[in-house]
Amino acid sequence: MPNQFTEKLSTQTPTSLLPLTVAPARVIRGSQILTQVSDAIARLGSRPLIVGGDRTLKVTHPHLQPVLERRQLQFAQASYTPNCSEASLKALHQAAKEHKADVIIGVGGGKALDTAKLLAQQLQIPVVTIPTSAATCAAWTALSNVYSDEGAFLYDVALDRCPDLLILDYDLIQTAPQRTLVAGIGDAIAKWYEASVSSGH
Repeated sequence: MPNQFTEKLSTQTPTSLLPLTVAPARVIRGSQILTQVSDAIARLGSRPLIVGGDRTLKVTHPHLQPVLERRQLQFAQASYTPNCSEASLKALHQAAKEHKADVIIGVGGGKALDTAKLLAQQLQIPVVTIPTSAATCAAWTALSNVYSDEGAFLYDVALDRCPDLLILDYDLIQTAPQRTLVAGIGDAIAKWYEASVSSGH
């Protein structure tokens, strides 16, 4: 015999029963932690495509290369420059196809990570985020912002899930300008107000 609880459940719409995605599947953090993540990345794929800006790729290559080679991962790099734009995504699709990528690794700030997350969703493969700045929550969230090639915001895309793996290396974050840490503190404070408006009661 149905009780009050089951009757209440039966009136819910399918949308209200969808799972809430609020966090990456796994977070690895610590000082110089980037040197210890070979196994975690290898569990997600064997042919990573590393996506970042030109400068970031150049700076992080000496750190990432030995990590990936330790597990004999066949990796390639591709720049998202100039922005997380439709043109950049199209070029990255081609790069991923040519490399036969089975996992995307996003390295950099917000636009690089947004690009990597959206590319991974479009390709239906896992994504790893490695932030180089504390100024953004892009390494964590299930959302990507898309811009024009000139940098004007166009629209955002709600992703199916948060990143499969977030690697937060404190030493890597410290290489960013101090202003990015200050911006990150401001971003974190703003989230309280954003949540209070968007979540109602």
